[in-house]
Amino acid sequence: MADCDFPRRPDRNTDRGATDGRRPAAAVAVFFSFFVLYLFTLPPDLAPYRDAGEMASSAYTLGVSHPTSYPLYILLGHSAQSFPLGSPAWRLGLFSALMAALALSALYFINERRWGGEAAAGAVVLLGFNATFWSVAQVQEMYTLWVLGAAILMGLALALKEEFSQRLWLGFAAFYGFALSNRLDLLLWAPGILWLALGYWQEAKSWPWALLCFLVFPALILITGSNTPIVLLAVGTVLWRYRGPDRYNRSGWIWRSAAFAALGLSLYAFLPIRSAQGPWLDWNHPAELRNFLDSLLRTKYGGTLDLLSKNYAKGELFDENLILYGVHLWKNFSVVGLAAVLWGCVSAARGDFRRWLGMAAMYWWSGPVFLLMANLPPNPHAAAIVDPHYLLSDLVLIFWAAEGLAQLRPSAVKAAAALGLMFIAPLAYGRLAQMDRRFHFFNYDYAINVFRCVPPGGVVVAKKDVPLYTLWYYQTVAGHRPDIRIVAQGLAGSPWYQAGWRRRDKNLALLALREGEDWKRFIAMNSRVFATSDAEAPSELIALGKPQGLLTSWSLEPPLTGVWELLPRRGRYSYEGQPDFFTSDVVESYAQSRYRQGSSAAADSARMDEAVVALLCAWSMHWLFPEPAVFLGYIEYSRGNLKGARKYYGLADILFERLFKTAESYRALGSVRDNIRRSHAETLMHLGVVSDKLGETESARALYERSLARYPLAQARYNLGVLYWNKDWARVENEFKQALRLDPGHGPAAKYLNLLRSQKETHGKK
Repeated sequence: MADCDFPRRPDRNTDRGATDGRRPAAAVAVFFSFFVLYLFTLPPDLAPYRDAGEMASSAYTLGVSHPTSYPLYILLGHSAQSFPLGSPAWRLGLFSALMAALALSALYFINERRWGGEAAAGAVVLLGFNATFWSVAQVQEMYTLWVLGAAILMGLALALKEEFSQRLWLGFAAFYGFALSNRLDLLLWAPGILWLALGYWQEAKSWPWALLCFLVFPALILITGSNTPIVLLAVGTVLWRYRGPDRYNRSGWIWRSAAFAALGLSLYAFLPIRSAQGPWLDWNHPAELRNFLDSLLRTKYGGTLDLLSKNYAKGELFDENLILYGVHLWKNFSVVGLAAVLWGCVSAARGDFRRWLGMAAMYWWSGPVFLLMANLPPNPHAAAIVDPHYLLSDLVLIFWAAEGLAQLRPSAVKAAAALGLMFIAPLAYGRLAQMDRRFHFFNYDYAINVFRCVPPGGVVVAKKDVPLYTLWYYQTVAGHRPDIRIVAQGLAGSPWYQAGWRRRDKNLALLALREGEDWKRFIAMNSRVFATSDAEAPSELIALGKPQGLLTSWSLEPPLTGVWELLPRRGRYSYEGQPDFFTSDVVESYAQSRYRQGSSAAADSARMDEAVVALLCAWSMHWLFPEPAVFLGYIEYSRGNLKGARKYYGLADILFERLFKTAESYRALGSVRDNIRRSHAETLMHLGVVSDKLGETESARALYERSLARYPLAQARYNLGVLYWNKDWARVENEFKQALRLDPGHGPAAKYLNLLRSQKETHGKK
């Protein structure tokens, strides 16, 4: 069918903007301006970001990453790492900055054509200075490539709505498949962008589709827990919307469209092909068909963003997620940008309702519906996971903002003022200082410092994304410490992971590391076993280990001494003072390791001074960390300094109160809150003991009762009974009974309860 079968439908805004000759030059200027900005603030090496170390390692080795494995990014990233300057991680960061600048250039080009230069510049400023977008422009991840693909798709869809052609449509279908081979969650746009791309015809009714799109299918996803309904809605949208001349012979048109989409998606064939070759990272081994389908559908993740969401009822955290999203919008769009968005949204609904409906569906699915499906708690870690996923919905809002700014075009002063305010707002928030990562060596120093703590041939177990993937990168790509073996705790029981280790090192005995017995077997089967502070080993096993710098050691060899003097740290090591969660998480590793060193040294009276230094260092790195204060209180108590002990225990009490309130606001799991309650109760009990020793009986009683109100401890009941000794024998007996009810093996309570009863019997006989 010839393209001329579809005459151009005039758009009321196509006369806006600069000439065709000026538009590319302005887009190029946008590209270079922001590329230089992002390049200036780029980290010098691997950024501490969720999967950055994994992506950098996988791109370098052409590996198979975690589902959905991102083949387009891995292939392009591998090519980008051939750039002759800098480290492989820096080159991949440079690639992210390049994709970000290209996305902004495309955004300008598309909006300038429709709404004029001022409006397009406003759209670029809103996205370019967006903290979320800026942050992903600095890291070794696929997000800026994702945004670039989304912007191009939006431009193609708008072009198809204005002037449909089969050639452009088939190009759109192929490019959509191509973009999906980077991130499959671009499928969230499918219902809306397909409605928009096939919007040339006006015959299809809007309201039945809107009802299905905005209510019925989101409800189906919530009920079923499956992502399949969005695929069905996308297919149904195509069938409902297309009204071309061959609409009575749709099967041929559908097959052609599907073939071109499959052409773009064919990059996923990289996964089974590369998996069959045994790469360094072969996540889920997609060379097997079942595993390949599992990787595409993320079935082992339950179709959700993170398995953490499975601890909560469906939709339970939707309101908290909406609040976090609102904060994101306020910080990144400012009141001027949000006003432009609102104005543009209303203008679009009035001027071209069907176009507005398609864009509203894109926003609805990538914004509120996505947050409903994500269902993550509102803590900093989960917020950092969700944060880059806001960008799809942000992009829709930015297109509306451009349309809103276009309404100011007759008044150049108003347009310039709005543009200036949008430019100034992020700078007023301190955005440049926040995003400057030029001297960000936290990840590099962490990896090198961990390696310095491991003797030759050691086995290091790590669990969290950033520490684990950082160690992967600096060993596999940068070539540090090839003699040690880095084990991923969360993957240790996976058959594909064990198979990969058998290919590389048959001497490593690997098994799932979940329970205490698993850890004991693992330590017995492997010599020189160590764990990073993020590894989740049972507390009783950690107590048996020996702190060795950033690690806990279960090696039979004596721990290395003076390790901390050999571990350089560049930058400000303050958990609360970091600009992002993942850098704070690296600082937390140091704080936890210092705390373990201090708590271990505190058990030896000859090492008390060492313990104090280590605990104060840990506390200085992370202020909302009560445990160092508890141990400092214990040290002062053991030294006979009761007032000093009361000071530290009192500070720990305050910190535990704040920590518990924080855990509640973050919707932490019940087990986490119970641990905080128990630790707080123990601290209050210790504070009660100190008050009793100081002769402050009423204060001690109140503290014991606060301890019991926080968490029922047998020792607190016993101490309370001792406090009433010779004062209220009935109360003493009751407290000792309660202590034995909580802990039948509490020896002192049983001993003195029996003594009390024998005395009562003796007095009764008399």
